[in-house]
Amino acid sequence: MSQGADDFPLNANGPAYTSWQDRHGVPLSYVGEKLSRAIEDLHRHARRGQGGDDDLRSAMYHLLVAYLGLHNMLGKANDPTLTNRLLDGSSENLGRWLRLVDREGDVHGLAGLDDSGEANFSSGG
Repeated sequence: MSQGADDFPLNANGPAYTSWQDRHGVPLSYVGEKLSRAIEDLHRHARRGQGGDDDLRSAMYHLLVAYLGLHNMLGKANDPTLTNRLLDGSSENLGRWLRLVDREGDVHGLAGLDDSGEANFSSGG
């Protein structure tokens, strides 16, 4: 299978900083849910005609990096088209992308999986 812009390789953090952590606190899935809602809210704001604002795009980029990092997919943040594609795309495409990251990512790490898994996001659906 060819690797498209939203194919998620198993080592999705790439060369990004990682560390093993033992923690007690707010569940990271809760943090991910809140980040997802912030991304959707910012997208809604952009769709109301504010999408050309560089500050808006910068805010979206940083939210996406945080969301991808939380789900151990930080390597996907290196895609230079990601912010514009998601910000300029439909709410449905954004929702599909967020669900894909939530489903294919892992807030606890990917150590228990092997190298055979792939996920493919296509704009068709």
